[in-house]
Amino acid sequence: MSLRAELIGATAGMPGFAVLLPPDWQATDGAGDGLRERTDAVLAGFPAATRVALRSQLDALMATASASARADVIRVFAPSGAAPEDFLPVTLVASWLRAPSGGSIQQIGAGLIADRGATVLGDSSAILRWTMDQTVELEGAPVRLAGAGYLLPVPGSHSTGLLFRSQILRSAAGTDVDDDGIRAMALLCDAIVASLRWRREVAS
Repeated sequence: MSLRAELIGATAGMPGFAVLLPPDWQATDGAGDGLRERTDAVLAGFPAATRVALRSQLDALMATASASARADVIRVFAPSGAAPEDFLPVTLVASWLRAPSGGSIQQIGAGLIADRGATVLGDSSAILRWTMDQTVELEGAPVRLAGAGYLLPVPGSHSTGLLFRSQILRSAAGTDVDDDGIRAMALLCDAIVASLRWRREVAS
């Protein structure tokens, strides 16, 4: 599989970083307008009845992903442009997370370990991961979502962290994703977050 680096520039005193994305994954800004356009293009390849059901499911996925970020959204990562049979109902949202006044990201991390059962991701002691499954209501019907949160400290900052939140559609409108599919998408999100590298500023 050919991966490509997605570079995120430094903004408002925050350092830039890069992640590796699989083929057909795209990054859009926090508003997600570009993602919606590309998602619409993918949905156009589905039969009409399937397209209507998927549209409501994806609306829920995108809305809850952005709302649950709880901080300044930097990028929304998601598959886009794939053939209908390869479409994956998953989003990964990156945002800055600032500790309350006088607090630290290390304190937030300790709370996540105690309250959410967060553990380190793979071999990286710098990335905390915890599960965040939930059920939301859309037009009176339940939509089940699987997902995870990831927290990394920002180099040189005591009070700011980089938060990732994955959202994977598990069940909606009579459609269920099997456990193998959920597991594969979760591992893919883990790999994207684990690939993160902070950009070094080159002195002029």
